[in-house]
Amino acid sequence: MASTVKLGSVNFPKLLRHLGHRTNQVREIVFARDPIYRKEVMTTKADSASGRGSGTTTLSGPAVNFGYEESSFAAQSAGTNTAYHVNTPELIFPGLKAIQSPITSRSGKLERTGHRISGECTFYMPSMGYIRALDNFSETTQFDEIETYDKLIDMERIIQNPSDVSSTGIRGEISFPDATAGYEVDRIQFKIKTSGTIDYIQLSGNIGGSAATLKWDGTLALSSSVFTTIDIPVRNIAASDTTTIYKDGTASTFTAAITGSFDIDKLYGDSTNELSSLIVQLTGSASVELKDVYLYKEAEWRVDGIKDYRDELMEVKAVRVRGDRTSRRRAYG
Repeated sequence: MASTVKLGSVNFPKLLRHLGHRTNQVREIVFARDPIYRKEVMTTKADSASGRGSGTTTLSGPAVNFGYEESSFAAQSAGTNTAYHVNTPELIFPGLKAIQSPITSRSGKLERTGHRISGECTFYMPSMGYIRALDNFSETTQFDEIETYDKLIDMERIIQNPSDVSSTGIRGEISFPDATAGYEVDRIQFKIKTSGTIDYIQLSGNIGGSAATLKWDGTLALSSSVFTTIDIPVRNIAASDTTTIYKDGTASTFTAAITGSFDIDKLYGDSTNELSSLIVQLTGSASVELKDVYLYKEAEWRVDGIKDYRDELMEVKAVRVRGDRTSRRRAYG
């Protein structure tokens, strides 16, 4: 009878640490999942007086799901013209490491509506058991596993990595050099450690010589013992848009406020159209420490297929379904 050799297991997290010192193919990516909104459900018939589904006659059968998304992802108990729905907010978890093996990282398609960037690649990442033990992944009840159509956000190119961070008792601030361009920037990521509470995060610039700001306003209590990673969007933001920041599995919602018609595309890099500062404002007078500040252009990958090698690793096929040419951002900003 032929004998076989037991290969043993692969310590993939250790492999990632070793390869991370030798190749830039080990990426620290942001896991993102869009919120899942409630669907419109009706259990009563319509009448001529009050319109669709608002009558008093109960349907003889199961509730009718129209398939239209409502505006809320909050939990909801079943009742008249409602259906059971568990809270399913947006998930944004930085700090997931993976090896990226590009097949076609960028290709262009000229379509009727314009030019679109597409591509495909493979991410090799630790087993699901390891991922579910990571910060936020382990503590957020809405996360069970990586699913198809989840997003993996990578730093395609770091536009600004400032090191001259000035801190006072209530804020961390970065002032950018004169004529700093911003049109390539999609997101901002930084690590922060403080015993205080974030009041807002503000990106400021000049458009046509006039001040313009994007402020993410909210409340997030932090820790003075460990760094918390924060990753927020800055492109295509309108007033009252929201983003979610997670700490220890708890979501905090930040709301956008805009002054001076802030538009990142218009900051193309001269003395009157430029980035000027990034401010992280705290409440109280606690000291603050900022590091690993990145203003970056993102590559957004959608999970297309998953091969799970159980306790060893996962092979995740991903496609890039959106993007644009940087020259077009500058020309049409």
